[in-house]
Amino acid sequence: MTDTLDMLEAIGSDASLRYASMTNLASVLDRADVSEALAAAVASGDSSHLAREFGHRQMFLPQVIQSFS
Repeated sequence: MTDTLDMLEAIGSDASLRYASMTNLASVLDRADVSEALAAAVASGDSSHLAREFGHRQMFLPQVIQSFS
């Protein structure tokens, strides 16, 4: 998972990768030997593929209700 996070950070911080086409980005990721989940997410444009990499945990936001009288 650390390698996946490092690669996502690299993609986000490098403009040539961040705005690359899916084809070009898939080529870069193939050469970098990334995880199957990350490669599938990039190829399909569906980030849900990363859920298995990160543990399938459903995250719920706390529901806070503030009332002012």
